[in-house]
This record gives sequence, structure tokens and C-alpha cells, in this order.
Amino acid sequence: MNEKGGTGKSTVALNLATKVHRSGKSVVLVDADPMGTLRDWRDASPIDVDLPPVVGIDRPQMLQNSLQALSSYSLIVIDSPAKADSMAAAITRAADAALIVIQPSGADLWASAATVKLIQAKRELGVTMEAGFLINRIQANSKLSKAVRSGEWNSYSIEQLDSTIGNRVSIAQALTDGLSVYDLKDGQGKAEFDLLAQELEGKKWL
Repeated sequence: MNEKGGTGKSTVALNLATKVHRSGKSVVLVDADPMGTLRDWRDASPIDVDLPPVVGIDRPQMLQNSLQALSSYSLIVIDSPAKADSMAAAITRAADAALIVIQPSGADLWASAATVKLIQAKRELGVTMEAGFLINRIQANSKLSKAVRSGEWNSYSIEQLDSTIGNRVSIAQALTDGLSVYDLKDGQGKAEFDLLAQELEGKKWL
């Protein structure tokens, strides 16, 4: 989640879901964005590639019932849209855990405040919801990346994950080709998503 567009929510969702899918769990991706990025990605996939299925649900009033119909899956990964208050609220109500995907930029940090408020509102009702900031498209030698990674900006009651995802051409290429980073020759990219899945499994979010 993040109400700012372009943070990389779709690429994080598809690669994380693929990692879990290929580990043997039953996983479905829910494309809750009217732009249909994940649906387009899956339509572009080669027939013989091993990827999780994608279901489009982009009407907030249909979300809860549609998710119940998918309850046979071990994991449902929802790709949320940007600037969609009613859908973001519906996803927050339904979700057990949220990854707030941010890039190392002030705009991303500011935009994340809207998602944090939704999570805090749910928690204030006494409902448990796990949540963590995931820094995406990080550049190791960038001063801004280092500053965001330090966590000094984070005054919210939301933890920052240890895992980060680099700014990789392979991730954009995989999206375009209907593939995942696991289908390309980028060992470091695969390792980053492996570590992310490992961290989330350790927290029992997966």
C-alpha cells in the first residue's frame, strides 16, 4: 500500500507472490487497481511460466465477498491502487498485514501518512493489523537512500523492515515481459526478495 503512485507496489506484489508460490504455497494476486497493471502483466506472460494467478477486484464494495471466495488460497496478496480512498479503506479493513512501499523520497514518505492513518484507525478499534515500511528502489550510494534507510524519519507506530529492494532494471524488465525477477539472470534481485520473504515468514505475516 501507499497512496502515491509509482512507488513499485505492483512489482513488489508480483515478485513476492511468485517467491511464495514457487515455495509450494497456494497464492493468488488480487489486482485492486483499476489500471489493471497485474492483469496486464499476467496477460503478457508466456504460457509455460510458473506464476501465481491474478484476479481483478477493483470495486471496494465487492472486495470483502470476493476475498471470501478466494479463502481456499493460503495467501492472498493485494496490489492496492494510488489515490483511492474508498478502496484503500476496504483493503485495510480486510488485510491482516500491510507493506507500505516507499521509495527514498520525501514525496513517498509524505504520501505514506494517509495509509498510516488507516492502519492506526483500525488498530484503535482493537483490531490487530501488522504493518511495516518497505524501502523500494534503493540506491546504495545515494545519500537520500542512506538517510531513509537509517529510519530517523520514522516517527510512526509502524516498523521499518530490515529488507530492502534495489533499483533494478531486471524488475522493470520482468514486469514488461510478464515474468518475475526469478525468471531473469539477476541473482542479487532474487536474493533481495528471498530475504524479504524470509523476514515476513519470521514475523508470521506469510
